[in-house]
Amino acid sequence: MMMFQPISDAARRGRSRGWVSALLVLAAACGGAQSGAKGGRVPPPPQNTRSENAPPGKAEVKREVSKDAKKDYEAAAEFFTATDKAHGWNDGTCRQAADRFAQVVRAHSDVVEAQFMVGLSYHRCGMVDDAEKAYQQAIRSKPNHGASLSNLGELYYRAGKLSEARQYWDSAIKANGKLIGARINVASLELEQMRKIGNPKDATWKKLEEDARFNLSNVLGVDSDNVAAYTVYGLVYMEGWQANKNRLDLAKLLLDEAKKRNDKYAPLQNAYGLLYMHKASLNQALQAFTAAVEADPKFIEARVNVGLVTLGFRKYDTAKEMLSKVIELSPKNYDAYIGLGIALRGLKDLDGAEAMYKKAKDVDPKRGEAYYNLAVLYKDFRASKNTDLGASIGTYKQAKDYFQQFMTMAAEQADKTEAKEQVALIDKTVTQIQAFMKAQANQPPPPTPPAGTSPAGTPPAGTQPPAGTPDGQPPAPPSNN
Repeated sequence: MMMFQPISDAARRGRSRGWVSALLVLAAACGGAQSGAKGGRVPPPPQNTRSENAPPGKAEVKREVSKDAKKDYEAAAEFFTATDKAHGWNDGTCRQAADRFAQVVRAHSDVVEAQFMVGLSYHRCGMVDDAEKAYQQAIRSKPNHGASLSNLGELYYRAGKLSEARQYWDSAIKANGKLIGARINVASLELEQMRKIGNPKDATWKKLEEDARFNLSNVLGVDSDNVAAYTVYGLVYMEGWQANKNRLDLAKLLLDEAKKRNDKYAPLQNAYGLLYMHKASLNQALQAFTAAVEADPKFIEARVNVGLVTLGFRKYDTAKEMLSKVIELSPKNYDAYIGLGIALRGLKDLDGAEAMYKKAKDVDPKRGEAYYNLAVLYKDFRASKNTDLGASIGTYKQAKDYFQQFMTMAAEQADKTEAKEQVALIDKTVTQIQAFMKAQANQPPPPTPPAGTSPAGTPPAGTQPPAGTPDGQPPAPPSNN
């Protein structure tokens, strides 16, 4: 229930480490070819054979930088750092910061750090076209500039280009093994792959875990207080807990180390929520997920988790509020549409629930949850409550069709078995309804009463008492008036 949020690598001066949420668009100057970050072809990273860092045991090569270059760079970095600290980023301040670093580049073309900071300045405001151009220019100037390679990898990840993102991060690590963001991002990708395999005995799973732990250990060797590294490390240990529950204890130790350093870190609280879910401590899980949302109201995964847990508690209003906000922030979030559909169903809004399931189906037609929930909606909520028996047969058949579509998709075998049983139950129910309707249709009509007789329950003419008088009582005598 937790998705990976990539981390960017910031420059050594004006550093601001954290989650970056920019999505990138790069259009060619002559009319329209898309960059890999927008959906087009991703250019391969440059072939690096040389690290930015000195070999082990050797001193760093002294770099000659003029006093003017240093002074100009520090002036631009001072503005960037002050704006960052004041949370003062907007289109104007981002362009202003980028322009200041661009002036440094024009005056001192060998200061590649300034070119990188042009990109990071644009990146702060999601001005992604300009940001990518700046990063690409930096690696043209210096192919082994690790921070630029790392941030380009983050951008391609955001565009759904996972293998290309991994190439850039690997290239960044080769260029600079001390890069924190790139190593955490690679470890997080490996964590996602471990989850997909889902088998701790699998050789690939074991190799992925080993490599993820290696990368995270390297990060903590460089920065022993890195909260993100401890958090991802804890999540790595959570995998495989079903086969070895001791892994949960190791995961908690790592999360507790992160908590000592920053207990308000939203992904950490979300990770605690997952830990408590594995331990079946649902109330503690909900508290942790809620804390994650409070720490970062735009943290989509935490909001989804709050929504899903509150569904289990039948707090449909809370789930509706949380999951509606997720869809506002992330209009293609499949799980949010499914969860919101269940919440609306619980609130008796069947039309609203159906609309959410169908939107989920549009987002990803290959996933089966939408079909299963539509089948349940039609079978248990629409057909069973329809007083028109003929119409209910059509509704049951629609439910059967959704169950059968679900059975053709990738899903847990237990869920497919349940769907098959539901189809059999629908067939049995429809047969019973049809038999009942046929029996009703074959019943003889009621007999026609003989001529001259009154309908049943009607007294013969002349025997009814006058209107307004009690049955069987003589009328009141006429008045003398």
